[in-house]
Amino acid sequence: MGKKFYSYYIPETEEIGIVDNWKDCFNKVSGTKAKYKSFLTYQEAKMWLNYMISPDTAPLPTPLFSSKKNQKFYGCYFIKEESYEIYNTWEECARSVEQFRCRYKSFKTYEEAETWCKNGAVYVTKETIKKELPEGIYFDAGTGRGNGVESKVSFKDGKSILPKFFPEENINEFGNLFLGTSKTNNYGELKALDLALDVALKENILNIFGDSALVIDYWSKGHIKNDMDYETKLLSKQVTEKRLEFESLGGTITKISGDYNPADLGFHK
Repeated sequence: MGKKFYSYYIPETEEIGIVDNWKDCFNKVSGTKAKYKSFLTYQEAKMWLNYMISPDTAPLPTPLFSSKKNQKFYGCYFIKEESYEIYNTWEECARSVEQFRCRYKSFKTYEEAETWCKNGAVYVTKETIKKELPEGIYFDAGTGRGNGVESKVSFKDGKSILPKFFPEENINEFGNLFLGTSKTNNYGELKALDLALDVALKENILNIFGDSALVIDYWSKGHIKNDMDYETKLLSKQVTEKRLEFESLGGTITKISGDYNPADLGFHK
């Protein structure tokens, strides 16, 4: 492991600093209402510190992401200090668990780990989270059955609504739109959002949820590569136009974790 840098900011005394080891950082922030965070480079640590001091003028530093496949992030919430740290490896998290009284949990993304820690690091089950999901339309796509891509759209209860709204489409026995083996899973996600928008506009529903960042943040906004196949580009344009209409009426499309998506279709291959 390379050296890490720890920035800390104690609002009560306005003390700030950057140290190169966790022990020194802990000695500074222990027993205070401090804010602190670790970084891989000194420059990132300094940028974060500048933002803490002057959030209105300093740029918000981008969270650190790993290029490793299946990377996990470990949120570690220190109970006594009422503060937290997010680690890139279990080994780092384990050292804190051994030394301090804390709650910890692994996540697929940095944002999820940070949100959990900021909300007090409360342990809840997937079932509890699903029960508390907001009302709206949920969409997903998957290839878990091994015979091709299928798109699903449901309400909070997870039951497909496609047979009701699109009986003329190629709906399979599970109530999902079957797209076959010639389409990619990402195309299936885009098509699922296309169908979700149709239902939302027809039924005056203002909340849509999905777990595909690519589709929600890019393809459904018209941001798609020029070398993409014609059919996907055409669908992207179609969805973008529907999204603009949907949002003009006050609608929102929100990304959620695939772990809690009621429309989840399982493994993406």
